[in-house]
Amino acid sequence: MPTPIRRRFAVDTLLQDKVATVDVLNRAGLVTTNDLFSGERYRLLTPDSYTDEVDAVAFPVEYKWLQTHFSQEGGAPADVAVIYWNKTGTTVPETAGELFPDAMNDFYARGGNAYFYAYAGVNADAIADQQTIAAWVQSSTENKAQAMFMTTDPNAALNTATSDIGYQLRNTSMERSSVIYHPTGVVNGVDMTGQRPDAAILGRMLWTNPGAQQWDYKTLTTASDSGLSPTEQGNLRAKGYNFVETFTNVAFTHMFKGRTCTDREIRIQWGADWMDNNLQASLANYAFRTPLMAFDEETFTDVEALVREWLERAVDRRVILDDYTVSLPDPDSIPASVRKSGQASFNDVYQATLNSAIDGWVVRGTWSIGGI
Repeated sequence: MPTPIRRRFAVDTLLQDKVATVDVLNRAGLVTTNDLFSGERYRLLTPDSYTDEVDAVAFPVEYKWLQTHFSQEGGAPADVAVIYWNKTGTTVPETAGELFPDAMNDFYARGGNAYFYAYAGVNADAIADQQTIAAWVQSSTENKAQAMFMTTDPNAALNTATSDIGYQLRNTSMERSSVIYHPTGVVNGVDMTGQRPDAAILGRMLWTNPGAQQWDYKTLTTASDSGLSPTEQGNLRAKGYNFVETFTNVAFTHMFKGRTCTDREIRIQWGADWMDNNLQASLANYAFRTPLMAFDEETFTDVEALVREWLERAVDRRVILDDYTVSLPDPDSIPASVRKSGQASFNDVYQATLNSAIDGWVVRGTWSIGGI
């Protein structure tokens, strides 16, 4: 037979198609103790599907949350994970209630994923459940997340009250949780009943680039001014709350001040998690593609390049300033015990300055009579 060309000129393309994915950073997870979907752990709902899949009469709170979430201007998240927490168990067949971490483990095991977790309940009776979710979000290092709660508890606006959810979360340093106080009933002629500014702000922001925009001064629809006095606003800010306000003579309604209970910017936490998730995926993909990762100059140079790449992207999003430094150790200086462990664990590899947002301005000057 004739000689195939391949015997002399062989070309083979190696398909390295194993890819480490980045955790979801732009999906809300609405936690509810109501069994919306006949025992399903969760269901992904879209702007087009939720009206058919959620009974607005049987589950008005969840329906209103979804309606508000998907109705914001400027864009809209693709979907929401509605998660069932079987907190009380069932009577037929009789089963005990489940712990929230167990419910979330099952959610992830079934392929679920989200980043911002909200809770259907909003009154004083919901505080214990909100605390449980906040504690899980704070300690869940496997899946980085944030929580966005809302409360109608009037104790929130009192500087003497300590039972409200904002005070409780701030007092226990829940840095990944944010709370909006919003009144219920008629306020300044507007019926606030059922309004969900927590759903509104998540719907407004989740389609944006993580870390690139501050969370206050973003127009919200279907959310009304909270009607708070200066004293009430001051009390809420001191406790770490957010609230909804409309500027006088300006039809601009937004959430102020876009921070977690400990005064950390929601934007900054989101941006940090975005960088961490992407960098760890890049490191995993590097491991998939390189023949050898070792304690040598070649590997450390490659890793430093990956770190710098994501720091530069963080600078582009204005999460950090461009004064960052990157410093991996000299491979030759690494002791034999570390080399033997196979674990490259280094502290303070990079340092950067956070680019904090401005929530308000006070500009002062002096006008004088006479010359200098």
